[in-house]
Amino acid sequence: MSLKSKIKDIILSNAAVSNNRTIGVEEESLVFQGDGKRIPVKSKTTLDAKTLIQNLNQKTKNNGFYTLEPGGQVEWSSPPLPDLNQLYQAMKKHQSMLESELSASQLKIIYFGLDPMHNPKEIKLLDDRRYQIMDKKMRKIGGTGRWMMRNTASIQVSIDFTDLRDLEEMVFVADCLHPVAAYLFANSPYKMSEGIKKVNIRNVVWHHTDKVRCRNLSYHDITSSNGLLDKYIDFVLNVPAIFEISKGNAMLSSKKKIGDLISGDAWKEPLFQDHILYFFRQIFTNVRIKNVVEIRGSDRPPRGFEIAPVAFWSGLLTEKKTRKKIFNICSRWTADDRDKFYSCSMGLDENKIGPEGKTYLSWVKQIGELSLQGLINRTLGEEKYFESFYDIIIKNGPYSIQEQKKSPTYSP
Repeated sequence: MSLKSKIKDIILSNAAVSNNRTIGVEEESLVFQGDGKRIPVKSKTTLDAKTLIQNLNQKTKNNGFYTLEPGGQVEWSSPPLPDLNQLYQAMKKHQSMLESELSASQLKIIYFGLDPMHNPKEIKLLDDRRYQIMDKKMRKIGGTGRWMMRNTASIQVSIDFTDLRDLEEMVFVADCLHPVAAYLFANSPYKMSEGIKKVNIRNVVWHHTDKVRCRNLSYHDITSSNGLLDKYIDFVLNVPAIFEISKGNAMLSSKKKIGDLISGDAWKEPLFQDHILYFFRQIFTNVRIKNVVEIRGSDRPPRGFEIAPVAFWSGLLTEKKTRKKIFNICSRWTADDRDKFYSCSMGLDENKIGPEGKTYLSWVKQIGELSLQGLINRTLGEEKYFESFYDIIIKNGPYSIQEQKKSPTYSP
């Protein structure tokens, strides 16, 4: 069996039974001290991010788990759950516990997708070998990778797939509709204490992080659902790794292609799946494939709306009748349509022209309504988790725009 075939079999071995599909979320938060500085990743005099994570994981009681992003951002990973009602309850428990822990130490979350005040030089990096290696690589690339690592926060949605066709259709549709999510969930109004106007700044930061492993799949010539998994595996195998593990378990910087690092037979069979996922996590496209479909294009929403991106994607991707309608729409778009739409997502100009000569906002509305219909069709009463948020955005524009019309609220 070829390496590519083996990887494909490993990915598809994670398929869920159709009626047992689960949904999960990873929620990132920017945590600040009372003086306006970010929580330190390590400190002898005050509660630091590493100690905070330890405290949270001791109290979580199987309600997901907590990790740290490179700049000390707190990430909660939910348990995989079968519906949004259960996920919402898990999210409420997590938020209550997190906010209680922060309040006790006079810490707070600023609910934005980009740190509104600091540049990356002011944020100490977590003392994790992976991130030290990544940081050096991002410096050499010269883009916005250091902003991405230290200063961004997002919502990532994970959805089980049930078979190859289900996986390929979900990934294709999610990749096509990234610009809609980028508009709806834009919540990064400031950079270095200056309003960003109509720039979709967190999306721009990710776009300029590393063109080899970021952006939409269409940028990497994965433009159709037909054979998408094969093309995705080919793409990953040809991307240079950021880091690798030596035979002595030391973490090393790497310049080799991922395919060259996993083609050897030195790894024992029971570890092979973990080995594959280790490298597949070094891909940062807006939609990526692991043992689930992971969708990564949403800013960290305002307090109380963290579940809205999860609901948006669930309505579009998990209800077959709705997804078929959306799949047919996306399938008729030309390469030029896709490029125009992706260009729209760099900003928040609702009148910019996207696919088929229609405005950005008209597509946002059309897809948003389809998502609501998909949630209604799931017959679980889940539409409430997206509808109120969606109505606010359609009436007032993205939160990135709304917040700039107010006096800044992020200062201590």
